[in-house]
Amino acid sequence: MATFGFRPYPDSKAERIVHLPEGGSASFAAGDLVIFTSGSVQVATNDDDVEGIALKASSGTTGTMTPVYIIGVSDKFIAEASATTAETNKGVAYALVMTTGSMAVNPGSTTTAAFYIEKLDPRDGPTTGAGGRVIGRFVYTSIDGIGG
Repeated sequence: MATFGFRPYPDSKAERIVHLPEGGSASFAAGDLVIFTSGSVQVATNDDDVEGIALKASSGTTGTMTPVYIIGVSDKFIAEASATTAETNKGVAYALVMTTGSMAVNPGSTTTAAFYIEKLDPRDGPTTGAGGRVIGRFVYTSIDGIGG
């Protein structure tokens, strides 16, 4: 499954974009969730431990400066869903799919509630197959730099 990952919604806030060095052997795609470890950007592997969204794919070269959108607790994002969505998904927090290059919201699991769905993207209709877009925000405790 190829997804577009996570994107600020409706628009990014310039003050949330920072440029940070890639960590050794960092591998992430644009839209992937990332963390900061030892002063560098690495791909996030835990849905209760995210700090930002990569705005550009990693270069594969340690220390290369890469743009990252820092997640704020009130910021909204649009992301693809890994399973069928329905109106009943609104108002519920779900786990994330943490596969590099294919990160998404998993409306089939509330095990680790990391992303709260506020609404479905109206372009997709009330029910979609996998790949439908959802709009919402990260749960406070999943944002590592704040409460995670």
